[in-house]
Formats: sequence, C-alpha cells, structure tokens
Amino acid sequence: MNMNSEAEITRLTKENETFRKIIETQQHTINLLIDHFIAGHKEKQPEKN
Repeated sequence: MNMNSEAEITRLTKENETFRKIIETQQHTINLLIDHFIAGHKEKQPEKN
C-alpha cells in the first residue's frame, strides 16, 4: 500500500465517522420530534363522553 492509498483510507475513515455522527444526530432529533408529537396528541385529545 502506498502513501496515497493510506491517505485515501484515512480520509474515507474520517468522512465515514462524520456521516455516522450526522446520522446519529438526525435519529436523535427524529425521536425527539416523535416523542413530542405523541405527547402533544395525548394531551390534546378530547375525552369521549
């Protein structure tokens, strides 16, 4: 493996880690929105008589 290949692998590894962090953040945000949406609907549902 030459230096260019090693540099490319290092670059791709860092890029992959960056994408992983972005995806984790998006998943967390989506989960918060879902929790908020569900909680909001539970509170706002009118009681059936």
